Formats: sequence, C-alpha cells, structure tokens
Amino acid sequence: MKRATIYVFVVMFWVCPCLADDNIYTWTDKNGVKRFSDRQPDDVKHYDTIRISPDQSEFGAPAGDSRPEYDQMIENIRQEKQLTEQERIQAGADRVSEEKRGEDARKKERIEAERKQLQEKIDDLKKRPTSRAYSQNLKNARIGEIEKQLDKLKNSPDEYFKNR
Repeated sequence: MKRATIYVFVVMFWVCPCLADDNIYTWTDKNGVKRFSDRQPDDVKHYDTIRISPDQSEFGAPAGDSRPEYDQMIENIRQEKQLTEQERIQAGADRVSEEKRGEDARKKERIEAERKQLQEKIDDLKKRPTSRAYSQNLKNARIGEIEKQLDKLKNSPDEYFKNR
C-alpha cells in the first residue's frame, strides 16, 4: 500500500506541472524598469498578461514550435535595452559636454581675475610717486613688464598659467 501511494505521488508531481496553465505578468515600475513576475502585482494598476499554455511550455512544446508572445516579449526587451544603452551613451556625452563648458567658464573667470589683478598693479604703479630710489624709468620698466604679462595672458593663457 505504501509503495502504491509513493508511485501515485511521484506520477502526480511529474504530470501536474505540465498540465498547469501559467501567466507571466509584465509592467513598468515608477523608476521606468520593466518587471516580470509569475504573480499578479498587487500595487500596479496597468500590467500585461502573457498566457503560457502547456503546449508552449518548455516541456510540452515540440521542436520548432513558435511562441509569438514569448518572441515578442524578447524583442521588446531587446529594443528597450538598445534604447537604454543609447540613452546612457547620450547622457555620458552630455555630461562630458557640460564638464567642458564648466571648465571653460572657470578658465575664463580665472583669466579675468588675473587680468584685473595685473591691471590694478599697473594702476598702482602709475599712481606711485617717484623718488631717488624709484625713478620714472624704473616705474616705466615695471609697468612694461606687467603689460607684457597682460599680453601673454590675452594671447596664450595656458602658457601664462603654466609658469605660475
């Protein structure tokens, strides 16, 4: 009797999964991620149901049998992955472009601050009175040096800051 019961249970466990109809539920969550489940989602209002009958299951489908719902689902996933990859590449390019614009803006600010500082030095030297120790020629020479620095800053700022 025990042996017969064991045989019945073995046969039931083997046959029952093949006879069951299953559904796959698909939906997109609030973060835009495509979700799949064999259980109906409780907290989602809009979802798609893909019905998998025993003749479409892995065990019951004959070789070469087509599964259009499954094939369509795989194609949709492939297309979404491709779009996601393109969006990631575009976001990376946008980030690099934004970093470049920010770097250019910081460079312009630094050049302008340095230009103002050099111009203030020239203005201070022009206001400074001459004396025996500080002649007009010495004053003009110093102003000329600062004006050369201003020209270098204007014409090749990278070279100017490289020496600083």
